[in-house]
Amino acid sequence: MHAAAQSAVWVKEPSSDAGVIIVTSAALPKYMIDKLHLAIEHWDEVGYLVVTQSNTLMLDWLQGSGQTFETSASPSYASHLLRGVSKGSYLLDVEVGPEPSLSWLGSVRGHSLRVVKLRETMGSNNAMDNQVEGVLSMVRALVKNVLLERCVL
Repeated sequence: MHAAAQSAVWVKEPSSDAGVIIVTSAALPKYMIDKLHLAIEHWDEVGYLVVTQSNTLMLDWLQGSGQTFETSASPSYASHLLRGVSKGSYLLDVEVGPEPSLSWLGSVRGHSLRVVKLRETMGSNNAMDNQVEGVLSMVRALVKNVLLERCVL
């Protein structure tokens, strides 16, 4: 797990009420990472994880495949990261590449996963702002679903 410990970082750690965890690759432009973070900063229902080394994180998880955080003396770092995220929470995988690289995270602890595929051309800030708004629209819908399931709305 030592090498894997550098493979992902919480931009916003989830609270105990978190119902949605945004998961992005560090390949997402910093501008968009910052805009997403700023937009969700005060949402207790949302956490934000940036994966810097997807392959390292996934290999660490596969080496301990089938072992959960509770049953393993040395759980995977991915399992460690997601241990505090409730089973009823959604992972929202925001993908920037042609192939999904983070969707496997839904299998780590059995979370429901949704994927948002961004357009590859993100040149201007205006274009990136539009894509951030698309992600936030999905986050809002998922948070609403979680709150309805919890009978809060």
